[in-house]
Amino acid sequence: MFRAFLVAMGCFLVAGAAGADVYVWRDTHGSMKYSADPPGPDARDTRRLRTTAGFSCAFAGSLADCGFQLQARARERASIEAIGRDGRRGLRLRTEPGDDHIAGSGAMERSDVYLSQADTGCYQGREQWWEHSILFPEDFAIPTWQMYVVFDFHGTGAGPQANFHVNFAPQADLMQPGNLIFRGYGGSAANGWGEYKATIGQIRKNVWYDFAYHVKWSSGGDGFIEAWVDGVNKLSHHGPTLYAGQGCYLKLANYHTPVCNPYPGCTGPASSVIYGRVSRQDVGGS
Repeated sequence: MFRAFLVAMGCFLVAGAAGADVYVWRDTHGSMKYSADPPGPDARDTRRLRTTAGFSCAFAGSLADCGFQLQARARERASIEAIGRDGRRGLRLRTEPGDDHIAGSGAMERSDVYLSQADTGCYQGREQWWEHSILFPEDFAIPTWQMYVVFDFHGTGAGPQANFHVNFAPQADLMQPGNLIFRGYGGSAANGWGEYKATIGQIRKNVWYDFAYHVKWSSGGDGFIEAWVDGVNKLSHHGPTLYAGQGCYLKLANYHTPVCNPYPGCTGPASSVIYGRVSRQDVGGS
């Protein structure tokens, strides 16, 4: 009965339940693709990821129903609204001017939610499939040169940055809107923290972006992460994905430098980011 209640609320964390297997392959142009159905005869390097359901949240109830905890100035900075992906509900995270010094954010403004490491399932050697969606609404303040993070897997200990980010980065012309990018780290200082990046591109407001990740969490050379945006493979990283001796936990983030000029000394606008369903499948065997 308890599991049925959680599913009705739009959230479940289960171990050992059957998942929807995922097929990963390369098309005739060598591009990495994925689907829930077997690919056609022209596919190459096909791998069937046999999965079990690990976590899912559709934001049909409260954040607590899904195990999320809030880091924000006030509870009202996180709201469940009827604006989710495919007619579902979604989570709006909003920052207001002055929402700084939140959970170690310093001068950066923060309205984040996070899962525990256990709910994220991020441990050395684990292989996972993640999917989530992000919408940048009309009141999203598009950064130019400013740092702006909207999603990350954060390390459980000390490190120069979170292990994996979806964030904005400046273009050469600092007056132009920043590009959305993937950025990650792993290993130790001995390998320069293993920084890797890939550009996603400029965003449009009021459009849903669907993200998918096939990742093996490891501080060694056997780690990897393949990342897709709207079905297009944007990142292929093979190498450390965790810091040595650590795991990670998931964050949905509205975390940024005030979007204004000249900074410091200016006050930026309020800014919102909206999140659709988040889900994890644990991969075992092929």
